[in-house]
Amino acid sequence: MSYTPPPRVVYQPPAQPPVPPPANGMAVTSLVLGIVGGLIGVWAPFPIFGIIAGAVAFLPALLAIIFGHAGLRTAKRTGTGRGPAITGLVLGYATLAIIIAATLFWGSVIAFGTDAGMSSSF
Repeated sequence: MSYTPPPRVVYQPPAQPPVPPPANGMAVTSLVLGIVGGLIGVWAPFPIFGIIAGAVAFLPALLAIIFGHAGLRTAKRTGTGRGPAITGLVLGYATLAIIIAATLFWGSVIAFGTDAGMSSSF
């Protein structure tokens, strides 16, 4: 009987995991700022607190729009981040619309307010 060595097993290195596509930072920033601006700006139509909320939410909403457009431009080149960029744009524009509508409404109430029930005819 002759001895035959066992067959040689060739080991392959483990397969590398696929590299994820680079994140679109502008789109993610737009989404985060749109959410923050929307959560604060939704309070803009309410009296007293709305003045503060509208002023505080204006900057994040404006920045969400700016970063959203930049994120869409980056998404055209890289192919990633279109969804967050559009969501940030929608939230930013909606927040600005709420703030502007509330400002116009309360401005007209203050400017053209009536004295209904407040007449002082003695």
